[in-house]
Amino acid sequence: MVIHVIGIGRNSGKTRLIEGLTRELTKRDYRVATVKHIFEGTFDTAYKDTWKHLQAGANPIIAVTSKELVSIKACTDPSLEKALHEVPRDVDVVLVEGFKESDNPKILTARSLGQVEELKELATQAIAISGPIASEKGCPSTVQDTPILELGEVVPLVERRLLEAAVKRLPEIDCRRCGYESCKALATAILEGKASIDQCKTLAERDVVLTVDGKPIALSAFPKNFVRNTVLGMIKTLRGVKAAPHAISLEIELD
Repeated sequence: MVIHVIGIGRNSGKTRLIEGLTRELTKRDYRVATVKHIFEGTFDTAYKDTWKHLQAGANPIIAVTSKELVSIKACTDPSLEKALHEVPRDVDVVLVEGFKESDNPKILTARSLGQVEELKELATQAIAISGPIASEKGCPSTVQDTPILELGEVVPLVERRLLEAAVKRLPEIDCRRCGYESCKALATAILEGKASIDQCKTLAERDVVLTVDGKPIALSAFPKNFVRNTVLGMIKTLRGVKAAPHAISLEIELD
């Protein structure tokens, strides 16, 4: 799930809210990634070694420090979609700072009602308003049906949407391996806090993943084993393939 945090200018509370959400969600065992929109210049520092590598044509450049791996990739047309493509698949939520024009859900951060109204005109899909305005005395509880919330109130809102998004990922094959009679029953239990998305055995098994037009398609045991055994049997007959490959990726593009 992708949620944007947007504001106007500096000191609107964007970074502080993202920090707080990241800290609280990771405490709850959610996997969080962030994307920041840098409006001007480049991230790399001109004339440093990595910059020179990039200018020479290396792509990507991987920098290794005592505590980090930093990847810098040249791109002629960088976009939010390309950034999100770089996010690992096991991430639960991506918090994006910026990109007001996106259609994804957004949390608006502001210092005043005037800024909120300005943001409302610039951005759609606002699910909450936060930032310094939430601490102001006499602040209304909502603006145009969008609630104004402190960080402690934003966290459960985001968690609720994460759970709802997780429920939508359930395969709807009613295999009952989760202990419930149907995927719908498990979904209800998840939203009531009585079950976890991790109980879905089909989602947990990542040995065969089918994606159609970017949408993951759940496979029950028979088609999953059929696809696995067919593809594995075929590629073992090909030259240059190891006897026991570790992973196989196959993409079919249809006109």
